[in-house]
Amino acid sequence: MNDEEYRDILQFTRRALNKAGLSAIDERIMSDIRGSEGAFWDLTYYLKHLTEEVALGSDIHLSNVLRRVRRYVETDTGARIEGVRIVISEEDRERYRAEHIDLAPNPELGRLAQELRTLIEELYEDYRRDSNRRGEE
Repeated sequence: MNDEEYRDILQFTRRALNKAGLSAIDERIMSDIRGSEGAFWDLTYYLKHLTEEVALGSDIHLSNVLRRVRRYVETDTGARIEGVRIVISEEDRERYRAEHIDLAPNPELGRLAQELRTLIEELYEDYRRDSNRRGEE
């Protein structure tokens, strides 16, 4: 792959995140990119940080949080706490385009995080192969 293809993948990913209503994540990741070392490095940096963001919503992290909550919080009915709902204030609802945020384990996010890790590994392998080929010429 070449720099243009790496840039295209990054732009495609950013557009997909924004289309999914996750522009805050995109902005947070992009604001941390300091001085580009090239399109490949920008793409892998972005994907690594996106993976971290996705993993935060995966079963592993939220299950740990819920386990701690269950230890110290009881419901009126005695039912097990399956998640946490954060109600967004009236003034922030338009900004976040939501009335509430539900925090509950999501196995899909765990799978997505793993797919992103696999993609990053494949990109590194491809980059190394290309670097070796260029070094042989």
